[in-house]
Amino acid sequence: MKAKKTKRIIIYAMCFLVPLAIATCYFIYRKFAPFGNSSIMTVDMGQQYIDFFAHYRDTLLHNPSGFIYSFANALGGGMIGTWSYYLMSPLNLLILLFPISKLPSVIAVITLLKYGLSGLSFGYFLIKSKKYVSWSVVGFSTAYALMGWMIANQFNTLWIDAAIILPIIFLGFQKVLRDKSSVLYVVALTAMFIINYYMGWMIALFLTAYMVIYGIARAYPVETKQYGHVIFKWLKASILSAMLSAWLLIPTFFSLLAGKTHYTRNQFQIRFEYNPLDMIGKFFNGSVDFKQLPSGTANIFVGSIVVVLFIYYFFISSIKKNIRFANLGLTAFMLLSMVFQPLDLLWHGWQLPVWYTFRFSYLFSFLMIMTAFTAFLHILDEGLDSKRFSITLGIILLGVAYVGMFKKHFEYLRTDNFIWGCVFLIIGIGVIIACAIYKKSLLLSVAVFVVMAGEMSLNMVTSLNNLDYLKSHDFTTYTKMLRKEVAQVKKQDKSFYRIGTTFARTKNDAFTADFNGGSIFSSTLEANTSKFFKHIGQPNGDSFVFYSNGTMFTDSLLDMKYYMNQQIPENNPNKKHQKEPVPPLTRKPDLNNYELLSQDKLIGTYKNPYALPLGFLAPKSGMNNSKVPADPIKYQNELAHRLDPNIKSLYQPANYSHIKYNNIYKISQLNNAILKKKNMMELSYIILTVPVQRDTSYYMTLGTNFNKGQISISVDGQSQTQFTPSERTIIANIGNEQIDGNINIQIFVNASSTMLRDVRLYKVHNSKIAKFSNDMKANPYKISKWNERSMTGTVNVKSNNQALTTTIPYSKGWHANVDGKSVTPKKWENMFLYVPMTKGHHHVKLSFWPEGLTAGLIIGIIGWLLVGFEFYRSKLRKKQLTSKTNDVNDA
Repeated sequence: MKAKKTKRIIIYAMCFLVPLAIATCYFIYRKFAPFGNSSIMTVDMGQQYIDFFAHYRDTLLHNPSGFIYSFANALGGGMIGTWSYYLMSPLNLLILLFPISKLPSVIAVITLLKYGLSGLSFGYFLIKSKKYVSWSVVGFSTAYALMGWMIANQFNTLWIDAAIILPIIFLGFQKVLRDKSSVLYVVALTAMFIINYYMGWMIALFLTAYMVIYGIARAYPVETKQYGHVIFKWLKASILSAMLSAWLLIPTFFSLLAGKTHYTRNQFQIRFEYNPLDMIGKFFNGSVDFKQLPSGTANIFVGSIVVVLFIYYFFISSIKKNIRFANLGLTAFMLLSMVFQPLDLLWHGWQLPVWYTFRFSYLFSFLMIMTAFTAFLHILDEGLDSKRFSITLGIILLGVAYVGMFKKHFEYLRTDNFIWGCVFLIIGIGVIIACAIYKKSLLLSVAVFVVMAGEMSLNMVTSLNNLDYLKSHDFTTYTKMLRKEVAQVKKQDKSFYRIGTTFARTKNDAFTADFNGGSIFSSTLEANTSKFFKHIGQPNGDSFVFYSNGTMFTDSLLDMKYYMNQQIPENNPNKKHQKEPVPPLTRKPDLNNYELLSQDKLIGTYKNPYALPLGFLAPKSGMNNSKVPADPIKYQNELAHRLDPNIKSLYQPANYSHIKYNNIYKISQLNNAILKKKNMMELSYIILTVPVQRDTSYYMTLGTNFNKGQISISVDGQSQTQFTPSERTIIANIGNEQIDGNINIQIFVNASSTMLRDVRLYKVHNSKIAKFSNDMKANPYKISKWNERSMTGTVNVKSNNQALTTTIPYSKGWHANVDGKSVTPKKWENMFLYVPMTKGHHHVKLSFWPEGLTAGLIIGIIGWLLVGFEFYRSKLRKKQLTSKTNDVNDA
């Protein structure tokens, strides 16, 4: 007995250590931090997640209110949706133990642990459910921990917890189906919903499909008369899990209503997304590359032994037909889901993913490996049916032949990987046959493990070698620099303000350096924020906004009180030669009109004298607007006038004095002109000479063809750096001169011809910005105390037609209290919050409480009461049963 326990412990340990060791060896080979200067940061891990991890650390260690709300989230936004999708993994707590400079290393360690824990979890599932302990369990666990989905998504670390928890959920699910305790199922499913609701939804859908298909096939592991009871027990346990996680799920649901659901287009189409046979190519190693990440077929690599055993399973006569048919039905449903768009849409919550397609494919891999292990145990007990195994090999041979014949179609599949796949297939078949002959041989059990681990290791190397990664210091050096500059500003100014930059590592720099910014890249972005940025001429999309093109007006309105610049503007008398810390985000000559506060070798910090406070008084009549002009400059003109009726027209059209052509046919006007090359091989451009006045800002609007690289621009010989893409016309700052003169705008044509869509010139005199700023500052909301989710202050209202207007993004979660009485906040510009006011001096408190959180907490409490009731009832039953047993014994 002790020997069996020791063996079980050893196998559990190896299920954890083998995938951990394989992944660690690869990380050392690639010199990922902490083993070198590289990192696992690639794609979204480098552009998005690592910034959220920095916010995670700052929130839990220094600013807990950041869990609820953050002004680093674009201009401000609720954070529960962000936390529930990105940050709820328990392993993230390791981040708190190390300084932020070690963050790339910590994320790598967390990723390694997730590989190991996935193997341990699956090994535990196999041993507990199949009552079989051997080295072959380690092989199947390694196949699971290093399956193709895991390799393709190792940098999407927020999803990987699903692979860890899935086997535990399914183990609990099997107990429910056998009419046993539902405790494990409830605990594991609740944990999944809390850690990542998105993956939780997919697992819940998989279990539902299992219940339906196995129910139709009459394949539940209980008598038919118990089916109704089992279904009710499963539903009750599932609902209880949802209730226990409602405190997070319900606020997240409301967050999604304000965000992703607005981006959902009519994506429902009755069609196959690709030829289902193309899926076969993903059973060969090395099938992950940058082309596959955004739009490839499902990642379902599981190794040759698993594929052979999985197919053979359906020909094992000793397994009941109804069970085999049920498993075949579930397999067919999963396969169809990975090619048929309506089902694909269902798995992804009715919104097709942008990048990382078929995110649920790990569930199919789980089904394959679990089924293959069942077939493996049958082979150990019964041997192989040569005829049925020959049919299995025939099917596999057809699949290999298809891939071989059309290998050019599989662009990701290199010849050497195809050959290695065939080699491992032959070896795997040989090992399976040997196991059938020699049954439970220790040597063969080890052979199964070695072959499976070897093939999964090869796939990891050949797949991940196709990807490029950021250097660790790309994050750490930049973060150290930016946090130092932000800390200096915070030390001098404790009030509320936002900070803009003319450089950026990512759109989430505000999270990395812990400041109130104006940009975000997040799947939980609120739709109204994206629309507002589009209206004011800033780059935007479904999941990002980038405050990279602020005008002096928007800088003033949005309280961009400080700006950080990677170099001193060319006309500043304090100009010094500097090294660029990162590629610049944009040119901003307007900084010539701001006050230079400090400068070091990398960054100059400026103070904007025109920045408004977070709240100010404005006419109530200006709070309503139904029409938005397509031209962002016209929109800003209207917005300024409605907020300050004294401002009649902020911006004026600017003109160019003449045009010089080089290899371009002449045009009659600038806007919407067609620039056409004369000679395709020669450099082609036009130069606009624009007369400029001192103390005046100049802007150029650029249409969406700028996104496509069809044109590029320089101003006075300096490249007009500009972030792309954007959904609509953007604004570029081209000048803010200290003396009268000219600027020369050179527009290069990078295609045979292109349209200058929405290209216009505008100007605004600095005195108009100063007047707007002074008018708005005359009646400020004086904030005396604030944190991320609440602020308190006073305002002096001089007439009943004024409203306390803020640049806090509107949300139903915001609540206003005026002089101790609740007042319902309202929305202006379909974006910001304002509070109706009456004449007089008022004390105003604004506080944020996520919509749905109260309901979620109440439902959660009810769930815990139900848990307590069930525990009491179970205890009472046991007591009654013990009493009856004692009575019988006494008799």
